[in-house]
Amino acid sequence: MNNKITNNINFVNKKAWLFDLDNTLYSPELKIFDQIDLRMKIFISQKLNIPIEEAFKIQKNYYHCYGTTLYGLMKNYNCDPNEFLKFVHDINFEKLERNEDLYKKISLLPGCKVVYTNGDEDYANKILIKLGLDKVFFDIFDIRKANFIPKPKAESILALLNKYKLKAENCVYFEDLEKNLKTGHDYGMTTIHISKNQKTFDCASFINFRFKTVNDALDVIHRSIFN
Repeated sequence: MNNKITNNINFVNKKAWLFDLDNTLYSPELKIFDQIDLRMKIFISQKLNIPIEEAFKIQKNYYHCYGTTLYGLMKNYNCDPNEFLKFVHDINFEKLERNEDLYKKISLLPGCKVVYTNGDEDYANKILIKLGLDKVFFDIFDIRKANFIPKPKAESILALLNKYKLKAENCVYFEDLEKNLKTGHDYGMTTIHISKNQKTFDCASFINFRFKTVNDALDVIHRSIFN
């Protein structure tokens, strides 16, 4: 999948590059987020004293209704976000390896480079260190900096733009979840969907480009900027 959907996008004029973390900067085939998914079910089961099957239903319902499971738990059960984040991010990172090629490609991008995640900064840093990307980003805009308001809510995007004094039309946003890209596109961002799932390969109006990997996307962007 290496598909240009929207023509006439000039990457030379872009000044900010927003990268989702999980399943975007590393392959979903590593199943890192699968571990978090399991620990969310365990957390809900233990905190609410319910069977794991019921916890699964609550988890998925909150994810679809609120954007993240955490936001739903905070709204409905006054869940301590710090307790939740510490528990669900206690996972094994051993499958992650340094990606020197990705480091070089991101480092060449002109302007501000930010990791934009619904996780927390401590977890994001662990991922970036394992990938060898901890020195290439200007900052991590995590769920705490968003006041626990998750993607794809508009308040999250606006908080990011305000913090770094960015204009949406100057931003390129890389993300594996289509629904998170829609809000960015609504505000004027150039959106790049990263996914190997052929089922997502359609002409959604809020997706400007689709690529199988972020490396593939950056190859095309580099040719646009430097050739």
